Amino acid sequence: MASSSAAQEVATDNPATTAISPKPSPSSNSPEQRTLTLHSYIGDIFSAPPLTVLIHACNTQGSWGAGIAAAFRTKYPVAYTIYRRHCLISHNPKTNPVPSGTCLLIPPSETKPGAPKHWIACLFTSQKYGKGKDKPDVILRNTGPAVSMMLGQIKEAGEGVADLRMCKINSARFAVPWERTVAVLEGLVVEEGWAGDVEVWDIE
Repeated sequence: MASSSAAQEVATDNPATTAISPKPSPSSNSPEQRTLTLHSYIGDIFSAPPLTVLIHACNTQGSWGAGIAAAFRTKYPVAYTIYRRHCLISHNPKTNPVPSGTCLLIPPSETKPGAPKHWIACLFTSQKYGKGKDKPDVILRNTGPAVSMMLGQIKEAGEGVADLRMCKINSARFAVPWERTVAVLEGLVVEEGWAGDVEVWDIE
């Protein structure tokens, strides 16, 4: 971005006096940064077209045991195996847990005839689950970096990705009020080449 903000000396009648030209306002030269846009829908998140990214929040313990995570485990058993391997073999929950605020983007992996061809994005927003889950403020701090990492991974994946569908992450088993997560998501700056629109699907 070109700028002429360097100070310019202006000659005056008094040789000991100089005038400095004012710096231009940042807003006059910088394009406004785009932030993530959410679009709300009612219906089944799993009815998405092929190559859609389905996004949910996860723990780092290798468990999709309740709520919508259990539905992901049932519908995408191969993806669940990849997630567990990432948590339990590539990492260790006790000695080397998956870092919070990261994302595991799993490409379409199901092999059974007729199985859905969806990407699965696992946002690691809480280390544990149940009574051991992180506090809401910690989960929210982890959400922004995890989503940003996901968007970067999707950019790297290229043309093989269609739309992005998200459930109301953090709001069920992690017990974070949805409006607080919305504030984080809608405040994320969309970098060049990133997808800037995410569908949010709810069953009610």
